[in-house]
Amino acid sequence: MPAIAADYEVLLKFANDTHHCAALQLARDYNRNGGTMVLLEPGEFVTLVLNAGSIYRYVLKTRSKVASLSARAWRDVTCTVAQAFAGAGPEGGPVSPVVGVTVDRIWRDYRFMHWDD
Repeated sequence: MPAIAADYEVLLKFANDTHHCAALQLARDYNRNGGTMVLLEPGEFVTLVLNAGSIYRYVLKTRSKVASLSARAWRDVTCTVAQAFAGAGPEGGPVSPVVGVTVDRIWRDYRFMHWDD
């Protein structure tokens, strides 16, 4: 079977389609001080550039809801906050709201975040 001659990149777009702010960060930085985070106001989106087929792990938080996401895409993908929190799969198992993005787990985190404008 022929192999792909060169790596290529895909775009992963996270869109905040809710009425509340959402925060997106790398899963390895969750609960760490100084971790990079993107704040998405209602109606905003962020586009990430990924290597096709590589696995990326993110944490998406809005209000007290938190979702652990895995992204592995072969083509451009758009995922909304509402899709990510639409539900956890059967018996809490993983669910794919969008092809290429899997919600591994959803939980509550009642700690609050404060952003200065």
